[in-house]
Amino acid sequence: MVWQGQDKAGRPFLDAFPTELYHRKLDQEMSLFLKNGSIYQVVGCDHIDRLMGANPIGVIMSEYALQNPAAWEMIRPMLAENEGWCIFAYTPRGHNHGYRLFNQALDNENWFAEKLTIEDTQSIPMSAIEEDRASGMPEELIQQEYFCSFEAALAGAFYSQVLSWMEEQKPSRITNVPHDENFEVITGFDLGFADTTAIWFAQQVGSEFRLIDYYETFGEEPSHYMKVMRGQHDDETRHMMRYRYGDCWLPHDAKAKRMGSERTVEQQFRRMGLRVRVGKKFDLDDQHAGVRKMLRQTWVDKNRCERGLMSLREYVKQIVPDQRDPNGQPIYRDQPVHNWASHGASALATLMMNFMPARVGEFRQPEAAYVL
Repeated sequence: MVWQGQDKAGRPFLDAFPTELYHRKLDQEMSLFLKNGSIYQVVGCDHIDRLMGANPIGVIMSEYALQNPAAWEMIRPMLAENEGWCIFAYTPRGHNHGYRLFNQALDNENWFAEKLTIEDTQSIPMSAIEEDRASGMPEELIQQEYFCSFEAALAGAFYSQVLSWMEEQKPSRITNVPHDENFEVITGFDLGFADTTAIWFAQQVGSEFRLIDYYETFGEEPSHYMKVMRGQHDDETRHMMRYRYGDCWLPHDAKAKRMGSERTVEQQFRRMGLRVRVGKKFDLDDQHAGVRKMLRQTWVDKNRCERGLMSLREYVKQIVPDQRDPNGQPIYRDQPVHNWASHGASALATLMMNFMPARVGEFRQPEAAYVL
């Protein structure tokens, strides 16, 4: 934590700002008001709507690989208008948005990018790393934390093994998966208003389950998602397709959640013509096992579902603080970390767990579908 943290010598990070430089300090807002008129403020990305209207000139995104990638998408136009700058400092977390940004920067002469491993900085002796290895620290964490490896598996990820299996299949299950107009499209939601709403778009084709599209945003009412599903909304990267829809699976709390309306989300979606199904609430262990099982017969479009795939890769377990197992390895709770990635994972669970047939491989016959 920048605001309260210290370096290894015990010097507070905020001492980088001599008291002569600022005339006001607000701890509750984590803000320094500098005498030259500038403001230095520490802001979290857990609720990215707070970034609206910030209008910064310079931004430092600490641990960018752990942040909601939508934060950069929101801030970027502000910096462009202000002819501002941004610094990204982070440790790799697999092939996620941090990996993509690093490679983009390497290929762009207007950007500067470098990767500094422990061998470059020599800030920690190799003997200390060997002690960590001998005490049972997982090799993937060593490679990630000390050697800045983007290839190391993400420790504690719920779906890392099955996603790796999907990629290693010949042909890969994560590839180009076109929309088939002969089959209906079913959807699964995770609902949020101030928080993120995520939607997966899928098709049942024979014995295959295909994830063909993904969409997420925040702070919008249900009418916005109807425009998305009708193909009437352009996001920043592409135009949503107009599909022939079957069941629209909402999470169990859709009967209570209202998203800024007097009506529940279920009622709002029904009034807009969707064939709404409200899903059951599942035990987390059953949910994770069921999604893993379904993923083994699923094909995913790597381009249109890129953000959704990132969320599945970043969907990780909570670490029990200050505890290790007898082998010295971290102890994980079977509870997910609630971060930007949990919304996409929850939407997929809503879709798969409620659509999943009694026995995987025996898919139900679809009801008559319709076009919005």
